[in-house]
Amino acid sequence: MKFRHILNEENVTVKLNRFEMRSLGYMCEEQLNPKNIDDIYNFIKENLFLKNEEEIVKLIKLYSHLFSSEDVESGVCNNIKDTIDLPNDNYDIEPLILSQFLGVDPFLFEEVDHGGDGYLPEYRSILDDIYYSVGNYRVSRMAARQRIRDIIESEGYSYFNNDDLLEDYIEVDDITARYNAEERAKEDTLHYEEEELREKIYVADEYESLSDDREYEKEERKSKISEYKIVRFKLEKLEKEKKIIEREIETLGYSLDYDYDDDGDYSEMYNIDIEEMSDSLNELDTIIYENLSYLNQLESEIGSIEKNIEETSKLMRNFEGEELNELAIEILSEDYLTEYTNDPMSYIESSGLSIEEAEAEGMITIDEEDVITGFINREGVDCILGGCYGYTLYFKGESYNIFRV
Repeated sequence: MKFRHILNEENVTVKLNRFEMRSLGYMCEEQLNPKNIDDIYNFIKENLFLKNEEEIVKLIKLYSHLFSSEDVESGVCNNIKDTIDLPNDNYDIEPLILSQFLGVDPFLFEEVDHGGDGYLPEYRSILDDIYYSVGNYRVSRMAARQRIRDIIESEGYSYFNNDDLLEDYIEVDDITARYNAEERAKEDTLHYEEEELREKIYVADEYESLSDDREYEKEERKSKISEYKIVRFKLEKLEKEKKIIEREIETLGYSLDYDYDDDGDYSEMYNIDIEEMSDSLNELDTIIYENLSYLNQLESEIGSIEKNIEETSKLMRNFEGEELNELAIEILSEDYLTEYTNDPMSYIESSGLSIEEAEAEGMITIDEEDVITGFINREGVDCILGGCYGYTLYFKGESYNIFRV
């Protein structure tokens, strides 16, 4: 029967052969510390040349049971009997799981850390000095949460600086962000020229369009005024011509009234002249009326153009001077607030503060538990506890995680 099975019996009695008795005495004479399993293991392999794991474990257990540190130090090495009663081995579940996973005796795993309170128990393999942690799903996940919690406590959230994880769990304080956004916008109005400011708030094209419209309207007004002057000058000439004709008609009529010449031909000639002048006068009145109407039309058009120029100028003033500054502050404040909300990491960086300092200043709030959950869900328990080298083993109907640490 194999020794590991023998030792699992209650009230186990072990019969020693001659080699085992001599080996135990030799180990005592060499003053091996019964509590130092590593030294005993190495001594057996290197000096007794045993290779069988069960034989090595049997000798270690026998030696640790037979001798105390005081016995070894005082040289009491002759109390070896050929029959020894050994207490039953009572292993925790973790060495048993590691034993099944690695195929070695559970005795060869030394407890380094008992664990508890969010930490997994840790064991060292005496065979190769590799460290392992073991836990079921619930305990492993709790340990992963504690590991991230410890990292945050020791390194702060700067541990995640090169990671986009935090952005999903940072909430920007609206009041503080609005204040910072408005102050930044005010600074912009002090440092940018008006043309640059219009570009920055995307009204430059609208402003240029209004300016072009106004220049066009000014040119149109100039053209209409020029035409108005021409028509006005023409109208004045027509009025003068009209007065001349009216005076000539008046003179001819006076001549007819007071002419004592009985010559009918001469009277008839006057009548013809008056008639022709009257026709010319009527034509002239028509022309004057047409020009006067056109002059009124030009006045109306010039007035309308001037009104348009004033309205355009008024719209342009919205993008100039103090009104431009007020508009820029309003637009840029909203833009910066959106920027801070959508990219909190850049917001924090621009403040010159660390994440922890920004949180302390009230700029942001971070839900630590949500960060931990998000990081575990993304990275996985294996990567957090075992450097992405985790293993799963079913033991007595339950799944356990094994991590190299």
